[in-house]
Amino acid sequence: MSLTEREKSQGPREIHPIDSNDGRIGHSEAINSLNYKQTKRHLLPRHIQLIAISGAIGTGLFIGTGSTLHQAGPAALFLGYAIYGGLIYIAFNSMGEMVSYLPIDGSYVEFASRFVDNSFGFALGWLVFYNYAVTVAAEATAVAGMINYWNTDINNAVWCTLFLVSIVVFNVWGVRWFGEGEFYFSLFKVFLIVGLLIFTFITMVGGNPQHDAFGFRSWNHPGAFHAYIASGPWGNFLAFFSTFVGAAYAYGGPDYIAMTAGEAKYPRRIYPNVFRRVIYRLLVFYIGGVLAVGILVPYDDPDLGTSKKGAGSSPFVLAMVRMSIPALPSIVNAAILTSAWSCGLANSFTASRVLYSLALRGTAPAIFRRTFRGVPIVALGVVVAFGCLSYMSVSNSAATAFGYIVNITGATWILNMGLQQIIYIGFRRGIAYRGIDRSTLPFAVKRQLPLAWFALCCYLFLFFTNGWVVFTRGNWAVDDFLFAYLSAPIFVALYLGHKIWTVSHGSTWKLHRPRDIDLDTGRDEVEQDEGTYPPLPTTKVAKFLHWLWGA
Repeated sequence: MSLTEREKSQGPREIHPIDSNDGRIGHSEAINSLNYKQTKRHLLPRHIQLIAISGAIGTGLFIGTGSTLHQAGPAALFLGYAIYGGLIYIAFNSMGEMVSYLPIDGSYVEFASRFVDNSFGFALGWLVFYNYAVTVAAEATAVAGMINYWNTDINNAVWCTLFLVSIVVFNVWGVRWFGEGEFYFSLFKVFLIVGLLIFTFITMVGGNPQHDAFGFRSWNHPGAFHAYIASGPWGNFLAFFSTFVGAAYAYGGPDYIAMTAGEAKYPRRIYPNVFRRVIYRLLVFYIGGVLAVGILVPYDDPDLGTSKKGAGSSPFVLAMVRMSIPALPSIVNAAILTSAWSCGLANSFTASRVLYSLALRGTAPAIFRRTFRGVPIVALGVVVAFGCLSYMSVSNSAATAFGYIVNITGATWILNMGLQQIIYIGFRRGIAYRGIDRSTLPFAVKRQLPLAWFALCCYLFLFFTNGWVVFTRGNWAVDDFLFAYLSAPIFVALYLGHKIWTVSHGSTWKLHRPRDIDLDTGRDEVEQDEGTYPPLPTTKVAKFLHWLWGA
């Protein structure tokens, strides 16, 4: 009998959270941090469900789609978002299997170290942390810009300060406060997008001040496609292809949901329901949203893609102004303001938990493991410090530097989606080695492994082509090139730097073997939580709430 066969017959080898020769710092402290949970499972099922919806709706849908529509036309916009939505659905299913099986602190950043390689987790963690931390600063400036729609007399630094203070308030008093804040912010988002879809239908059939039943007129004049870079059918195809980049930034990914897993009550009951419902959110909110945008505004509207104050360049607001509908633009601006605020709150939560998980693994200073009321308070302080970079945007002299800081990892969103598929492939290697029946997993999708390989190829292709415009004649720009591609060499540098250091301390250049993939650490705590499940509801109201929230 071979060694591998003998190990399989004897059951899984005991996996130690930290090996003394793997080159990670703070060996003994890291063991304690992994073995003794410090965060609290206070996020309720309704919090998780609404946070999941919140991650699917952002300013990219309400405002960013305008520039994509202007560039590509309504049909290209619709097709691009629909096809990219399929990739996002695959990514959510990959994450759903891992998170539902092992809902722990650090989530996919921790999985990267366990299922692939310690250096892979190090590089991914620090890249993702920086991206989310600087996005907090970007959202602070977005909030100030939304308020400028009504008032420009007060310095934007005041609004940035209020935004950062709110982040501290919602986070520092415990994860339940964060959950409540995201719950109500997410409700506003849902009401907004549903209201805008209803608004689109009513106005397109003639329910507007002009009594003009315009229907799909803009698809005929000026047209369904707007040729981009080239002319004719080739230009139409390039227009369609260019929509994927905008879709990637608008859709986001499963990161927000995944990073809440270590602080959610009843995760193995909630998360399968959350991930099963993703497809419906994608269809209603994004596919429906971009269809509405292409109906309301023709792609040749001169204000599309401009930088008007607040939501002034939103296709929905532009349509309302063109139809001479009073009050509604201000209401939409207010709702989009809450959307930007919600995104900033979610980004601060995610960034602080990523830094906390890096500290647990020993690849960030141990001080970032410190918690207050179950909140990684020192890590949160670092995130708020990054948010203070938003004050640079207030000064004309520093605004350019601020743009570089925020955009340095511009295409990380696309790269991150691809790297998550590599983590999932590692997870499946571990599951196969253990001989675990996938039908026993809390959440499993048929043929997900080949779909993950397909999504990995697609995401890598999109990443390496996302800056293709800069290579066309007359469109070279250093800023755009760095925005599109700098995140890849940063990831490689982080990976190789950590790998060289760990190899010098006795580690190996190889990725984890299937027998070394850790599927166990943290599972006992999760299974203990399962024992606290409330009894199944018996009344009609309770059954409805159970169906609505998943637990």
